Amino acid sequence: MPALEVGMKYFVAILLLLSVSAKPSSAPQLALKDMHGNAHSLSEYRGKIVVLNFWATWCIPCKTEMPIFVEVYKKYHDRGVVVLAASLDDEATRKYVSQYTRSYKMEFPVLVGASANTMRELGLGESIPSTLFLDGEGNVAGKVLGQAKKKDVLHRLEWLLGNHQGEAPEGVTDTVAKK
Repeated sequence: MPALEVGMKYFVAILLLLSVSAKPSSAPQLALKDMHGNAHSLSEYRGKIVVLNFWATWCIPCKTEMPIFVEVYKKYHDRGVVVLAASLDDEATRKYVSQYTRSYKMEFPVLVGASANTMRELGLGESIPSTLFLDGEGNVAGKVLGQAKKKDVLHRLEWLLGNHQGEAPEGVTDTVAKK
């Protein structure tokens, strides 16, 4: 066998090994506690569609979009959709989270202790609000960077639930960059 052919076979084999070992996990990992100290991880919601919204009590666009997620919870939780709200409030503002959740009637799990690092690890950048959508297998099915629009959230959920009407939702909707 010519040396070039042998070298090429080794090169292809190495590329295949690198592509397998360097392949990132499409199912993100996250573990945060809720306001009562109970731990929640994304893996516990396998088999369900997850809407994970990052917000803070001091964030004005978060206040505008939170009613969307309250509506999503009411409309879809019986269909296997889980809404999680991850607060980025720090020690100084975390005391307002409970009042915020009551005023918006947030009946879904509210997680505390999220940070900009948490968002970066999930590929959301640092702008809040931001939202991550996971399919039933825990894989990222979409992202909204910045304030979500009701029609986009509902369309994405219907699509994930199997109602494929209209065009498929964009993988990433970036409302921050559009400003």
